[in-house]
Amino acid sequence: MFNRKTNSNPGERVVFQTRPRFLANLKSTILKLIILLLIFYFFRSIMAVSISLQEYVVQMVQIPLIQATFYILLLIIALLLLSIILDVVSWRRKKYQLTNQRVIVKKGLIRRKKSYIHYSKIQDIDVYQGIIDRIFSAGDIEIYGGHEHTNILLKDIPNPREVEDIIDRVMVGEEVGFKPQRSKTPKKSIIEEYDQKFKR
Repeated sequence: MFNRKTNSNPGERVVFQTRPRFLANLKSTILKLIILLLIFYFFRSIMAVSISLQEYVVQMVQIPLIQATFYILLLIIALLLLSIILDVVSWRRKKYQLTNQRVIVKKGLIRRKKSYIHYSKIQDIDVYQGIIDRIFSAGDIEIYGGHEHTNILLKDIPNPREVEDIIDRVMVGEEVGFKPQRSKTPKKSIIEEYDQKFKR
């Protein structure tokens, strides 16, 4: 997470890297999952109702209601499953990075998009946390640049107050998250280790 080098700018290092909070980011996915479970739970009941209605419908219009109901339910289940899978994959492809030079947002499933703003261009930062966001310890950070279309939104980021603090500290020039380099002692050869262990 720390001391990673990015390939973009010379001397640029990643200070902090994260993804949106899983449950906070996938609120609509949770709703889709609940609907899917309800369809599975009431599948037999829905089919029983369509069987009982089949007699009345056949007398008026010749529509195979049982087959139509079955295929419609299968289509709804398939679409919900596909939507849930796309939501999860989209979440996996979204990444927030704070480097020692800029804030970067990478996202996109098929077409990758990378947005960033340099710390010198940041004018203001807003942090939003709703009730549900506070439960999941997540929130939104909106970073405003000097121009109209230079805003960056870090949506459903974990611990937004801490991330805001990291951004503030990097903006004033503090070294955040960098671990001091330990001096490496030269490794001894196998013969030297053997001599040291079995010296008489």
